Amino acid sequence: MLPDERYAVILDEVARQPAVSIRSLTERLGVSRETVRKDIETLAKQGKLAQIRGGATPIVTQEAPISDRVLRNAAGKSRIAALVAAMIPDNASLIIDNGSSTLEVARALSRRHQGLYVYTNDLKLAELIGPACREVVVLGGRLDLAESATFGVEVIENLSRYRAEFALISAGGLSARAGFTDFSREAADLRARMLEQAETPMILADHSKFGVIGQVVMPEAPPGTILVTDERPDGDILRALKNTELQVAR
Repeated sequence: MLPDERYAVILDEVARQPAVSIRSLTERLGVSRETVRKDIETLAKQGKLAQIRGGATPIVTQEAPISDRVLRNAAGKSRIAALVAAMIPDNASLIIDNGSSTLEVARALSRRHQGLYVYTNDLKLAELIGPACREVVVLGGRLDLAESATFGVEVIENLSRYRAEFALISAGGLSARAGFTDFSREAADLRARMLEQAETPMILADHSKFGVIGQVVMPEAPPGTILVTDERPDGDILRALKNTELQVAR
């Protein structure tokens, strides 16, 4: 098989799954591990995939719409939401960003809590969690209709006026090679600032985010950050995380 033919097979495999291993590619292609490794290196230099230890993942440049994300791994996100809700007491203050996992947390909090103080850039989330709150502040900025959320420097400026006991944010991707990543500079900067503004920062990422690499690398998480997920990441991902405590929702 010629190199271009192998490249086409590798890219097809990477496009169909979150991550593909060198072992599976050697079996598919009938070549040595070293050949596959060099092919992956070549494709990574061309910007066509992301090389990770033992394999490759796609480079994701755009996140799916929120209407699609809420349907992805709904059971896992429900477990994450239940665990997070159990960690938060009544009358707590929270900074919450927009995302499918945080929407599910808002639903769980609205059923179990009261007297909350919530600061969020997500309009749907604000409405959903409102009955459990003493106060809801929607952080003003540029409205993204597709996300039903606000973004931009105005949101960060508004956020700087508040501190909270907890921050709950989503992540676009989580990988051994790049750590936490996102799909836009705006989202990454806002989420990083949200973590900084809380006593207990929390990142919510279900296992569908494992191996995903967005084009924007998020800043290092503050000390004491809690990663809440529905499955334990592999060892390579765990070693890439810094300042982060793992909580797995069963």
